[in-house]
Amino acid sequence: MSPPLAAAEQAEHLRLDGNTYFKICRFGAAIDAYTEAITLCPNIPVYWTNRALCHRKRNEWTRVEEDCRKAIQLDHHSVKGDNLFRCFLPSQALIFDFMSHFGKHVRTMVSPSLCMDYATLPRHSYNL
Repeated sequence: MSPPLAAAEQAEHLRLDGNTYFKICRFGAAIDAYTEAITLCPNIPVYWTNRALCHRKRNEWTRVEEDCRKAIQLDHHSVKGDNLFRCFLPSQALIFDFMSHFGKHVRTMVSPSLCMDYATLPRHSYNL
């Protein structure tokens, strides 16, 4: 069952507000806007993935994973959710730990788009 039209319109407006906040690096405000949109229309995957991106910018990895899992549950073909989720595979977590332990010198040797390199891997079962 789809949400009432007024709720859907309000949720979409909140998504656009969240996008505006994201663009000016007001991630807390963007999270609030996306959360309100999710409250109104919890079955729209893009609201979950947009909020996950904000959590990623704030290094809130557990919340990124939770939101990505929800987006993938709602839409098994969610490219955005899938790519974000790939950043949190166990091997990826080890790389982040290694980089944080050894600092700036290692970061210069590792591609800044490391997470996106996982986009070329075959899709895994995420036990959803």
